[in-house]
Amino acid sequence: MAALLRTLSSRLGRFGRIGRRARRTRRGNIAVMTALLAVPAIGAVGVAVDLGRAYMLHNRMTTAIDAAALAGGRVLTTANVAADVRMYYYANIPPDFLGATVGAPTITVAADNETMVVRASATLPTTFIRVLGIDHVPVSVSNQVRRTVRGMELALVLDVTGSMWSSNKIGQLRDSAKDLVNILFGSNETSRTLWISLVPYTATVNLGADRQGWLGAASPRAADYQPSAWRGCVEARPSHDSDELPPSSAPFTAFLYRSTLGLYAGGGDNDWPPINDPLPYTDNNNRTGPNVGCGPPVLPLSNSKAEILGRIDGLRGVNRGGTMGNLGLQAGWFTLSPLWRGLWGGPTPAGLPLDYDTPDVDKAVVLLTDGSNEWYDHPKPPTGDYTAYGRLSEGRLGTTSASQATSRINSRMTDLCAAMKAKRITIYTITLMVTSETTKSLYRSCASQPTYYFNSPTSAELRGIFQQIGSQLSNLRLDK
Repeated sequence: MAALLRTLSSRLGRFGRIGRRARRTRRGNIAVMTALLAVPAIGAVGVAVDLGRAYMLHNRMTTAIDAAALAGGRVLTTANVAADVRMYYYANIPPDFLGATVGAPTITVAADNETMVVRASATLPTTFIRVLGIDHVPVSVSNQVRRTVRGMELALVLDVTGSMWSSNKIGQLRDSAKDLVNILFGSNETSRTLWISLVPYTATVNLGADRQGWLGAASPRAADYQPSAWRGCVEARPSHDSDELPPSSAPFTAFLYRSTLGLYAGGGDNDWPPINDPLPYTDNNNRTGPNVGCGPPVLPLSNSKAEILGRIDGLRGVNRGGTMGNLGLQAGWFTLSPLWRGLWGGPTPAGLPLDYDTPDVDKAVVLLTDGSNEWYDHPKPPTGDYTAYGRLSEGRLGTTSASQATSRINSRMTDLCAAMKAKRITIYTITLMVTSETTKSLYRSCASQPTYYFNSPTSAELRGIFQQIGSQLSNLRLDK
């Protein structure tokens, strides 16, 4: 536009000088002088009209390029960038606007996928200023967008109970969870804004064997585990299994599956020693030892893709105990709660988790189960394996009825979901090959919205669900 103005100024000035020379020499007739003097006037009017049309075209192209750039910025790491840019561009300007020839936008994406430049040009035929020898006006616009990524703290809370061995559910879970992590990290190996924790759960949760300082005075002693050692699993805290209180306010009791050796004729369900509870886990219900049913430890918030993927790769089904999804979800909350800031240690920095109301930071959970909350009942006595709530026969939930105990665990899980959502934690839930309508309803109501609940009738469909959640979480991280 500036070049056009300079050209117009030059040509109008030339016509003006011709008119002034005509007046000075007083040669020619009046008609010739009038015609010469009229050219600058006509040119000036033509300039105003054609410049106005050019400005209208420029403004419309600017609007279109801005919309296209913003749309492309939201899918900057996918193959849809060019298609989305063109779609939004032409949705805001027709290719013949004001009779111009509007060219397709060009898209340049930086190597780091963080910056994109969109350019477009058009040629506008002139009307009045053709008398000045200018047949068309070139118009061009450009916009650069930087992908602004919101911070996210995400907990993957995954069922690794023994039933996950069947139909290769555990293998599908590993592949699916890795897909989600790869979608969120993209080509980056680390991130300054993305932190993911991994919380495997069974009928208890393993907070880590280095968490001795989180245990209360009533915990079993090291000698109680010999010739083994405490692996890191903890029992449910009786009055605090639906809140986020840190161990300084509500200490834990170490999980200990005591020996049944010599207590029952024909043997009990956990006669040890000897101890037969090897790592890595294998599909075997005849284990013995103080840590039977204790799964792999929690990985607190990490921003290392390799570390997270490595821990997911190590997931295996853990037999015995049962399923306590509420305790897995609560442990996921522990990794996101600011009340636990500075407690986890590496790889989580001392400043994490962040406050709930931190600007441009989202907290989310993906919770998966393949069954109902329940005790596993080994063929050998006594009734019901030892879990974070002890044995079913101990009545720690106020009942020794299996159905009533499950109902009470579900009720506590409902309270837990509500408390987490009240803190604006986004919850996605997945049921895998679950037939119980009660369990489906529980997980559906736990999700932050109906579309955040997924049911996978077969393990083969799980991967697509995790990819869909990964895409949704990735879009959530883009600052709109």
